Amino acid sequence: MLGNPGRAARRRQSGQALAELALVSTVLALILAGAIEFGLLYGHKIELANAARTGARWAAAYPSSWSAAAGPASNTIEGQVLGAGGTSQVPNNDSAITIEYLDSSKATPVVCGRYSVAGGAFAAQAGYTQATCVAPGNLVRVTVAQNYPLLTAILGGLFGAAVTVKGTATMPVMA
Repeated sequence: MLGNPGRAARRRQSGQALAELALVSTVLALILAGAIEFGLLYGHKIELANAARTGARWAAAYPSSWSAAAGPASNTIEGQVLGAGGTSQVPNNDSAITIEYLDSSKATPVVCGRYSVAGGAFAAQAGYTQATCVAPGNLVRVTVAQNYPLLTAILGGLFGAAVTVKGTATMPVMA
Protein backbone atom coordinates (compact mmCIF):
# COMPACT_ATOMS: atom_id res chain seq x y z
CA MET A 1 0.00 0.00 0.00
CA LEU A 2 1.33 3.44 -0.93
CA GLY A 3 -0.13 5.45 1.95
CA ASN A 4 -2.86 7.99 2.06
CA PRO A 5 -2.62 10.33 -0.99
CA GLY A 6 -5.10 12.85 0.52
CA ARG A 7 -2.84 13.36 3.52
CA ALA A 8 0.18 14.27 1.36
CA ALA A 9 -1.90 16.73 -0.67
CA ARG A 10 -3.10 18.42 2.53
CA ARG A 11 0.53 18.75 3.71
CA ARG A 12 1.54 20.39 0.41
CA GLN A 13 -1.39 22.81 0.65
CA SER A 14 -0.46 23.65 4.23
CA GLY A 15 3.11 24.43 3.17
CA GLN A 16 1.86 26.56 0.29
CA ALA A 17 -0.42 28.55 2.61
CA LEU A 18 2.49 29.14 4.99
CA ALA A 19 4.68 30.46 2.14
CA GLU A 20 1.86 32.74 0.94
CA LEU A 21 1.33 34.03 4.49
CA ALA A 22 5.04 34.85 4.79
CA LEU A 23 5.02 36.81 1.52
CA VAL A 24 1.78 38.69 2.22
CA SER A 25 2.61 39.47 5.86
CA THR A 26 5.96 40.97 4.82
CA VAL A 27 4.24 43.32 2.38
CA LEU A 28 1.56 44.21 4.93
CA ALA A 29 4.21 44.90 7.60
CA LEU A 30 6.02 47.26 5.21
CA ILE A 31 2.79 49.10 4.39
CA LEU A 32 1.96 49.40 8.10
CA ALA A 33 5.45 50.66 8.97
CA GLY A 34 5.26 53.22 6.14
CA ALA A 35 1.85 54.42 7.34
CA ILE A 36 3.12 54.81 10.91
CA GLU A 37 6.24 56.64 9.70
CA PHE A 38 4.17 58.97 7.54
CA GLY A 39 1.83 59.70 10.45
CA LEU A 40 4.74 60.57 12.75
CA LEU A 41 6.36 62.71 10.06
CA TYR A 42 3.12 64.56 9.38
CA GLY A 43 2.60 65.12 13.12
CA HIS A 44 6.09 66.65 13.31
CA LYS A 45 5.28 68.88 10.33
CA ILE A 46 2.18 70.14 12.17
CA GLU A 47 4.28 70.87 15.30
CA LEU A 48 6.76 72.93 13.27
CA ALA A 49 3.96 74.80 11.48
CA ASN A 50 2.38 75.60 14.85
CA ALA A 51 5.73 76.82 16.22
CA ALA A 52 6.26 79.04 13.15
CA ARG A 53 2.75 80.46 13.52
CA THR A 54 3.34 81.16 17.23
CA GLY A 55 6.64 82.89 16.43
CA ALA A 56 5.11 84.93 13.59
CA ARG A 57 2.21 85.99 15.80
CA TRP A 58 4.67 87.17 18.48
CA ALA A 59 6.86 88.87 15.86
CA ALA A 60 3.84 90.74 14.49
CA ALA A 61 3.32 92.37 17.89
CA TYR A 62 6.99 92.57 18.98
CA PRO A 63 8.90 92.68 15.66
CA SER A 64 12.38 93.26 17.08
CA SER A 65 12.32 90.98 20.12
CA TRP A 66 15.13 88.74 18.89
CA SER A 67 17.55 86.60 20.85
CA ALA A 68 20.82 84.94 19.91
CA ALA A 69 20.93 82.98 23.20
CA ALA A 70 21.00 79.18 23.03
CA GLY A 71 18.05 79.14 25.42
CA PRO A 72 16.09 82.28 24.50
CA ALA A 73 13.64 83.85 26.96
CA SER A 74 9.94 83.38 26.38
CA ASN A 75 9.49 87.08 25.58
CA THR A 76 11.48 86.72 22.33
CA ILE A 77 10.45 85.43 18.92
CA GLU A 78 12.80 82.45 19.20
CA GLY A 79 11.58 81.76 22.73
CA GLN A 80 8.00 81.65 21.49
CA VAL A 81 8.99 79.27 18.71
CA LEU A 82 10.82 76.95 21.09
CA GLY A 83 8.05 77.17 23.67
CA ALA A 84 5.46 75.88 21.22
CA GLY A 85 4.68 72.20 21.70
CA GLY A 86 7.13 69.67 20.29
CA THR A 87 9.89 72.08 19.26
CA SER A 88 12.05 72.32 22.37
CA GLN A 89 14.83 70.34 20.64
CA VAL A 90 15.11 72.80 17.74
CA PRO A 91 18.40 74.72 18.07
CA ASN A 92 18.37 78.52 18.02
CA ASN A 93 20.49 79.04 14.91
CA ASP A 94 20.05 80.50 11.43
CA SER A 95 19.44 77.15 9.74
CA ALA A 96 16.71 76.06 12.17
CA ILE A 97 14.83 79.32 12.85
CA THR A 98 14.65 81.98 10.14
CA ILE A 99 13.05 85.38 10.78
CA GLU A 100 12.63 87.42 7.60
CA TYR A 101 10.90 90.73 6.96
CA LEU A 102 9.20 91.46 3.66
CA ASP A 103 8.44 94.81 2.08
CA SER A 104 4.72 94.55 1.35
CA SER A 105 4.56 97.83 -0.63
CA LYS A 106 5.77 95.94 -3.71
CA ALA A 107 3.36 94.06 -5.99
CA THR A 108 5.09 90.87 -4.87
CA PRO A 109 6.54 91.20 -1.35
CA VAL A 110 10.35 91.01 -1.32
CA VAL A 111 12.69 90.20 1.54
CA CYS A 112 14.03 93.48 2.91
CA GLY A 113 15.99 92.02 5.82
CA ARG A 114 16.41 89.20 8.29
CA TYR A 115 17.60 88.62 11.80
CA SER A 116 20.80 86.59 12.05
CA VAL A 117 21.49 84.58 15.20
CA ALA A 118 25.11 84.08 14.10
CA GLY A 119 25.64 87.83 13.79
CA GLY A 120 23.32 88.67 16.67
CA ALA A 121 21.86 91.54 14.65
CA PHE A 122 19.37 92.54 11.99
CA ALA A 123 20.79 92.45 8.46
CA ALA A 124 18.97 94.73 5.99
CA GLN A 125 19.05 94.19 2.23
CA ALA A 126 20.46 96.90 -0.03
CA GLY A 127 18.25 99.97 -0.06
CA TYR A 128 16.62 99.20 3.29
CA THR A 129 17.33 99.93 6.94
CA GLN A 130 15.96 98.23 10.02
CA ALA A 131 13.57 101.15 10.51
CA THR A 132 12.14 100.90 6.97
CA CYS A 133 12.02 97.12 6.94
CA VAL A 134 10.76 96.26 10.43
CA ALA A 135 7.79 98.61 10.16
CA PRO A 136 4.01 98.35 10.56
CA GLY A 137 2.35 97.07 7.41
CA ASN A 138 5.33 95.02 6.27
CA LEU A 139 5.31 91.26 6.72
CA VAL A 140 7.30 89.01 9.02
CA ARG A 141 7.94 85.40 7.95
CA VAL A 142 9.11 82.81 10.46
CA THR A 143 10.38 79.46 9.22
CA VAL A 144 11.24 76.56 11.50
CA ALA A 145 13.20 73.65 10.02
CA GLN A 146 14.40 70.43 11.59
CA ASN A 147 15.80 67.14 10.36
CA TYR A 148 13.41 64.31 11.16
CA PRO A 149 15.19 60.95 11.57
CA LEU A 150 13.30 58.17 9.81
CA LEU A 151 12.46 55.22 12.03
CA THR A 152 12.06 52.55 9.39
CA ALA A 153 15.26 51.41 7.70
CA ILE A 154 13.50 50.75 4.39
CA LEU A 155 12.30 54.34 4.05
CA GLY A 156 15.70 55.49 5.29
CA GLY A 157 17.25 53.55 2.41
CA LEU A 158 14.98 55.34 -0.05
CA PHE A 159 15.10 58.89 1.34
CA GLY A 160 18.27 58.97 3.46
CA ALA A 161 18.63 58.79 7.22
CA ALA A 162 16.64 61.99 7.80
CA VAL A 163 14.13 64.22 6.05
CA THR A 164 14.10 68.01 6.50
CA VAL A 165 10.69 69.16 7.69
CA LYS A 166 9.70 72.85 7.65
CA GLY A 167 6.91 75.00 8.97
CA THR A 168 6.43 78.58 7.76
CA ALA A 169 4.06 81.36 8.79
CA THR A 170 3.75 84.97 7.59
CA MET A 171 1.91 87.78 9.39
CA PRO A 172 1.73 91.57 9.07
CA VAL A 173 3.82 93.63 11.50
CA MET A 174 1.48 95.52 13.85
CA ALA A 175 3.81 97.52 16.10
